[in-house]
Amino acid sequence: VVVKVRRPGIVEQIETDIEALMLLAMMAEKHLPNSDIYDPVGQVRELARTIRRELDLSLEGRTIERFAANFAGDSTVYFPKVYWQFTSKAALTMELIEGLKVSDIEGLTATGLDLNLIAKRGANAFVRMVLQHGFFHGDLHPGNILILPDNVICMLDFGMTGRIDPFLKRYLTDILLAILKRDAEEVISLLWKGRLPTQAE
Repeated sequence: VVVKVRRPGIVEQIETDIEALMLLAMMAEKHLPNSDIYDPVGQVRELARTIRRELDLSLEGRTIERFAANFAGDSTVYFPKVYWQFTSKAALTMELIEGLKVSDIEGLTATGLDLNLIAKRGANAFVRMVLQHGFFHGDLHPGNILILPDNVICMLDFGMTGRIDPFLKRYLTDILLAILKRDAEEVISLLWKGRLPTQAE
């Protein structure tokens, strides 16, 4: 297994840092001209919400299981098993996954894995997350993606995720379809207007 442990005292340290950032954001809004364009206080609130969620490792465990459920029956993607009897807010115990980093091109090639198929499966998985599930991995850098035998993609570190509402999903789908049809005018029109479909459409 792999055990992810919350560092002792980190919650108190994070809260102190958030307080300091909020004070700076409030001062910026009060004293810097046009700072409201960037919404400093709102930015700090969003950062605080994200970090506090990441501190609850049991929430990350539930997130892993939600992704696994979303991709149930899809043999091209794999998610580590969570061992709940050894998991809490301060510790997450998962199945140990042994694979090659997606950035290890030489290793992947030497092992006989198919780089084109891996790229296609990775893109397909992300598009499904965004446009089908409306729930996606928010930190997919190479260190969080392992490649298993048979070109199976395994994602790790689910502390940061994103959500997309149905109307934004439809808007993004419209843009993607216009790109696939090579309809440049439609792409430009959608991007320029920033049009979100309404329920009546």
